Amino acid sequence: MMRTALFLLAALALSACGGQQDADGNSDPIAIPKVRICPPLPTLVMADNAQLESKLLDETKAHFRAAYETACAGGYLKERPLIDPKAADQHKLFLINAPEANVASIYLSEVDGNKMVLEYPFLTTDGKSQVPSTDELAEAITCNVVGATPEEQESSGRCLVD
Repeated sequence: MMRTALFLLAALALSACGGQQDADGNSDPIAIPKVRICPPLPTLVMADNAQLESKLLDETKAHFRAAYETACAGGYLKERPLIDPKAADQHKLFLINAPEANVASIYLSEVDGNKMVLEYPFLTTDGKSQVPSTDELAEAITCNVVGATPEEQESSGRCLVD
């Protein structure tokens, strides 16, 4: 009796999965979801031993993690990783304060010893601290790994950093 109940439960669970059909219309009773595999999340660190209030750094890391996961799920990191292969450190993204910057940007900086940097006005010229939003970081990731079309650059200036 117990064996029959377990069998029925297993059958119901499999039928609830719905299965998938191939090109010939045949059902696959056990559909395995595709899993996106992305490079590990880089560690965010302050460049040149600069200091950023712990709360602000934690918030930046949380926003970056969310933006990175979105980029991974969207397939943006499939063809090209965020960290350039020429970067001296393949596991870190160095945060650089750019008080005059108007957007977040991620790039390989030869000036900074071939480090991948995330440049943002963390501390503005008038002394205000700010954290990039998840959307700003998602745009910076997209611009770094995918870029913008010439039409986007011409019409909106997308991915053109001042």
